[in-house]
Amino acid sequence: MKRSFIFAILFLTGIATIFAAANVTKATARGKQSYDIESFMHAVKDDGLHTKVIKGEATRKEQKLFSAFVNAMPNNTPPKGTAESWAALTSALVQATANHRKGVTGSSEALAAAMTCKACHENHKVYPPKE
Repeated sequence: MKRSFIFAILFLTGIATIFAAANVTKATARGKQSYDIESFMHAVKDDGLHTKVIKGEATRKEQKLFSAFVNAMPNNTPPKGTAESWAALTSALVQATANHRKGVTGSSEALAAAMTCKACHENHKVYPPKE
């Protein structure tokens, strides 16, 4: 019974992620919010969106926006690095965000760890050449 419950939860989470990704694609096609990497980085850097979410200070709208960005990240292609690395990093972020929204104990720390800038930037960001 326990195993089938866990399987059902994982299955439903996967379905929800697929629908979220489909809705993100439709919204972008209609000229609405873009959930690309650059837009996410601006929301994080300029607006401190992730900090608000981690600390529990985000409004419901900000929480939904953060979740939409996070759920779209695996579908984006980073400027450099391997697909395997990107998949591992973004899936950890998706899982940490889902756990945080559910209120799982320790999820704030896990989300903060998943949002460590260096983890993604080191492998996937193209820095301007040094002069």
